[in-house]
Amino acid sequence: LGIGIGIGIVGAALFFGDAVITPAISVLSAVEGMNVVTPTFQPYVVPLTLAILAIVFAVQRFGTGGVGLVFGPVTALWFLAIGLSGLNHIMDDPEILLAISPHYIVAFLINSPDVS
Repeated sequence: LGIGIGIGIVGAALFFGDAVITPAISVLSAVEGMNVVTPTFQPYVVPLTLAILAIVFAVQRFGTGGVGLVFGPVTALWFLAIGLSGLNHIMDDPEILLAISPHYIVAFLINSPDVS
């Protein structure tokens, strides 16, 4: 029984550690992506990450409904921006839509058996 409790405690500790570190890593990597736009954001990466995490954990106590009220519209706006950007590029070169056809992967698999 003692070993089972010990394993349970270790498992719970790993779970809680993962629950704490995963949001931090996710937000940090997303904010660091701003450096791709311009290196000017470099000094603001850590403070902005801390601010975002503080806000996320502060509103978390209101439940998923409260978090959804804040992040739902932000996420919708983000997906709209990505969609419009993608649509703009598709209009530049509509031939890219041919990539959806499974014909190309089947032809590749047939013509390149050593690679696949």
